[in-house]
Amino acid sequence: MVAPMNRRAEAGSDESPRRRERAARGSWLTPAAVARVTGGEVQHRGGAAATITTDSRGDCSGKLFIALRGPNHDGHAFVADAVRRGAVGLLVDRACGELPPLDRLDALRSSAPFVVRVADTGRALLDLAGEHRRRHRAKVVGITGSCGKTSTKEWLGAVLAAAMPTVRSPGSFNNQVGVPLTLFAIDPRTRAAVVEIGTNAPGEIAQLSSVARPDIGIVTCVAPAHLEGLGSVDGVAREKASLPASLPADGLCILNGDDASCRAMAEVTKAAVQFTSVSRATDWFATDVRFHALGTTFLLQGERPVTLPRLGTHNVYNALAVIAAASHLGVAEEDVLASLAAVPSAARRLEPKCAAGVTIFDDTYNMNPQSARAALQAVAGLSGPGRRITVFGEMLELGAASQELHRALGAEVPRTKQDLLVCVGAGAAPIADGAVAAGMPARLVHRVPDIAAALALLKHVLRPTDRLLCKASRRVALDSLVDQLLVELEAAPPKDASAVAMEHG
Repeated sequence: MVAPMNRRAEAGSDESPRRRERAARGSWLTPAAVARVTGGEVQHRGGAAATITTDSRGDCSGKLFIALRGPNHDGHAFVADAVRRGAVGLLVDRACGELPPLDRLDALRSSAPFVVRVADTGRALLDLAGEHRRRHRAKVVGITGSCGKTSTKEWLGAVLAAAMPTVRSPGSFNNQVGVPLTLFAIDPRTRAAVVEIGTNAPGEIAQLSSVARPDIGIVTCVAPAHLEGLGSVDGVAREKASLPASLPADGLCILNGDDASCRAMAEVTKAAVQFTSVSRATDWFATDVRFHALGTTFLLQGERPVTLPRLGTHNVYNALAVIAAASHLGVAEEDVLASLAAVPSAARRLEPKCAAGVTIFDDTYNMNPQSARAALQAVAGLSGPGRRITVFGEMLELGAASQELHRALGAEVPRTKQDLLVCVGAGAAPIADGAVAAGMPARLVHRVPDIAAALALLKHVLRPTDRLLCKASRRVALDSLVDQLLVELEAAPPKDASAVAMEHG
């Protein structure tokens, strides 16, 4: 059973109009201050905004609307919508003459919004978020890594929220827009903020770290991911190291001690360093890791039993980082472990879903080589009846190494004793090649062109007690296969083993 979230402890949860009015009265987001922080120019004066928004579709009451530009949109086209929904300020990079006339905007509400013009609204958003963070006392925890960022963020956010007013990145708000929006959720009550920091290109983590100014940094691991932008695993390591390098001397850097690239980051940080491990005694370590129907069990520091409601050694690393960070912030170990035992499964991250006797491990949130291997190992570690069936789609953003990395992943399929492999789409075909080359019988390796074909195949081969792992990069949309399969299994339960042969050609 999952314990309810402590809403009183979670800062920023009250979005009532009365609170926004109070916030605006005490807010620093006046036209003059916004212009000063962003290097902009006040083009129309007005009152202070309570906070910021970048979405004209939601409630903009009392907020400063920042008109961001993207590859497929331009927020300047929606300033009238934002004012109609209550925005009291506009941050733009166009002259007022290029916006809807202010008298027209004035007609949408009792008074026209203030307008500040800047050179680049995206850069201005970062500047404003950095200033907002500077004005508050909250301790900020920055989390990065090739895998496990979001799970670690969610777990640590839940642990801290049970003990103190806490904000955390919603979803995967880990980029140049998501990080600032997370920081603006901090208010005077907030004691801790857990901020996920991602990257697709060199320099992004350094930029976001300079805005968030974390007191504690966590690097979960370094693995082949986003190689199109970062070039190589060494490039990934250099980029991730920007978070430890940004930490202050009185801060804490938490590193995966079993990852050589992470260990090396101890040399670039001024902060105190703590290592996590599942292979040796370090600052925080686990022994006797075991998988079972309820999740994963291990001994913390080789002594204290801990059960996580999640599968996988990778989740043990995430838990150790959470324990380290929460302990540093003063949360008692027994409280940390109690909260960890109650955290829910993150959506589509090895999330178990059952129908008609079949257990589907929905890991369709995203995929890179390391997270795929971790998922295979987690499912392989389960005991009990039933076959292990793996459905893989393509791993994206791997650059020139893509074919080699897909084949190497395929070789892990027979090594982890999977009974059947289904590869969806042409991009996943090298996984099938790698599995066959590593000794998996060809009759147990299926290549299908799309999700519809995968669904038809699985409906035919699945039996009760089977355990099915589904994983691919997010844009492959393998989550739709999981959703459709659950419906189909409930409508037409699979036949038992006596009625279906295992081999299918």
